[in-house]
Amino acid sequence: MPNPKAIDVPKLGFSDAQTDVLNIMMNKEEWDYSTVDEIAHMEELSGYSYEAICTAVYGLKKRGFLLEVNKPYGCVYAVNKLRIPNMMFDYS
Repeated sequence: MPNPKAIDVPKLGFSDAQTDVLNIMMNKEEWDYSTVDEIAHMEELSGYSYEAICTAVYGLKKRGFLLEVNKPYGCVYAVNKLRIPNMMFDYS
């Protein structure tokens, strides 16, 4: 069986910004374990304001979809993949 090329996250009542943040963090491994500032500077999220990104990240954290990991240089956020039911793998 081929490896999946992407993971499609169901809407689950997220805002558009939350869905976009989660999709990017799950599908681009270089963006998992990112600070809010790093997430806010992602080209794919340039349509959102810094405040909208912060609100999305903190909302996802509050609902348990992002984990906050304390590092010496500050907090980074990682996707809690165990909290995402019904993930759909895209093989195309």
